[in-house]
Amino acid sequence: MAFIDFAEVKEKVSFADAMKHLELELKRSGNQWRGTCPACGGNDRGLVVTEGRGWYCWQLKKGGDVIALAAHILDIPAKQAAHELAQRAGIVPVQSGTVQSKSTVPESEGREGSKLSPLSYLEHDHEAVHAVGLSPEFCERQGIGYAPRGLVRGSIAIPFRDERGQLLGYFGVQELTYIPADFQPTNVVPFEKKRA
Repeated sequence: MAFIDFAEVKEKVSFADAMKHLELELKRSGNQWRGTCPACGGNDRGLVVTEGRGWYCWQLKKGGDVIALAAHILDIPAKQAAHELAQRAGIVPVQSGTVQSKSTVPESEGREGSKLSPLSYLEHDHEAVHAVGLSPEFCERQGIGYAPRGLVRGSIAIPFRDERGQLLGYFGVQELTYIPADFQPTNVVPFEKKRA
């Protein structure tokens, strides 16, 4: 990832621009925009953006500048968020192999030779996980859990891995209501043993 001047991004990308680039659908109210925070849900006034001042998410009780907004909405680190905003706003040229839309695989981590970190906030011992018959221990070993935030929030996040066991991303399952009767956790090959 190329060097990104945070000050330049903050100077050239207004909150109105960032909301457009991030595809936020907030309602205008005076000098503010308000609506449901797509990163963590909440009520219809959960996310407040005020041009020239900042943003605030009532669900997580945090806010900040335009880069912090992108990091929050895309659930990625600030450096990567600044890079995404700079590319979407045309401040830096788009490089081949980069992600230009929302994805569960951050742009610097989804390419060959890179490593994507497991989601640290997944809840292995959650009622949604219990409802489908998976044990918290099994889910913790496999990296499966309920996602309370992020792009797959409100669903059971299941890791997607390549043939070597390297994490490629996650997919969210919301309507899984049962596990097949013949499913046994012992039939799943642990990722640690799949490495060549």
